[in-house]
Amino acid sequence: MIKFEYLKFSGRLDDIRVFQSFSDNVQVILKLDDVLIPNFRMPTRIFEELDKGEHYEFYALVQNSKIKTKNTGVVYAVKSAEGKVIEVPSLRYTSQLSIWANGAVISAVAFVVLWIAFFFGLGSVVDGYHYSSVNGFAEYAGDVTRCSFIVACLIAAFFVGMGINLFYKTTVLDTWKSITPGRLVERFSKMHR
Repeated sequence: MIKFEYLKFSGRLDDIRVFQSFSDNVQVILKLDDVLIPNFRMPTRIFEELDKGEHYEFYALVQNSKIKTKNTGVVYAVKSAEGKVIEVPSLRYTSQLSIWANGAVISAVAFVVLWIAFFFGLGSVVDGYHYSSVNGFAEYAGDVTRCSFIVACLIAAFFVGMGINLFYKTTVLDTWKSITPGRLVERFSKMHR
């Protein structure tokens, strides 16, 4: 399971280097208040608006894995010292839709896997099915399908809830947990700094 948090951190932007470029975003290494922060992605539009030497507050979705080499961050918005918020509104919707699309695929796969597991396992746990008749087998297959469908719907509901929560959090940036750049960099491997 991927653990992530909604964090805001601020400081003087000493340097920003592009580590890797993608179609609509860049992977950067930030230097805020003399602290190097690696493994961050941000939309190219936000990157182009940043100026070295200015004070910014970054709003980012940061992974919090125990394996520090896997931790990454995604900058959703940046607030300048004057209070101007730089964001890409379409990112809010595309992130939510990608979570829902992944949830749909995972739910469909879970349905098939659970159907197979329930088909072979449910009969040994629950007694009373008469497999010799066509009606008994149809009843058993129907129960297996219902059980699998209910669990797959619960998995889908989890992803729908994650998407809704992400959308809500990206509309109220002031509720994000504040962290200093020095504490944030501790989440990343020393190999990346």
